[in-house]
Amino acid sequence: MASQSNGTLMRALCSGSAAGVASAAMAAAGAAKAGRRPYAVMNAVTHCLWPDTAPREEGLSAQYTGLGAGIHLGSAVFWGVLFEALCGRRARPSKVVAAAATTAAVAYVVDYHVVPKRLTPGYEAHLSKESLALTYVALAAGFAVAGMLRSASR
Repeated sequence: MASQSNGTLMRALCSGSAAGVASAAMAAAGAAKAGRRPYAVMNAVTHCLWPDTAPREEGLSAQYTGLGAGIHLGSAVFWGVLFEALCGRRARPSKVVAAAATTAAVAYVVDYHVVPKRLTPGYEAHLSKESLALTYVALAAGFAVAGMLRSASR
C-alpha cells in the first residue's frame, strides 16, 4: 500500500510539475500581452504573505518571483494528486484528457470560488479574464501531456 501511494505521489510530482510550468508560461504570456512584465503574475501569488505590495510588484526577485513560483508549483503538484487519482496509472488517452480537464476545472472553482480571497492565486491582478481562462487551459494541457507521455512510455 505504501509503495502504491509513493507511486501516486511521484506521478503527481511529474504531472503537477508539467502542469505548473505550462500554466506559469501561459500566465506570463498573458501578463506580457496586458503590458505587464512576465514575472508580475508569479509575484502576485505571494499576496497571501504581502497583500499590499505583492500585487503591484513587477520586477524579478527572489522574494516575490521565486517564492511565488514555488507556491505555484506546489499547488500544481497538489492538483496533480487529484489528476493522478482520476487518471490512474495506465489510462487511455480519453481518460487522461477527461481527468486533466476535470482537475483544471476543479482547481479554478476552488481557487476563485471556494478559498478566501487571500488564498487565491492572485493572477487576476495582471491577467484579463481570457488570459486567466487560458492559464487554466494550460494547466489541463500540462496534466494531459504528462499523462499521455507516461502512457506512451509503457
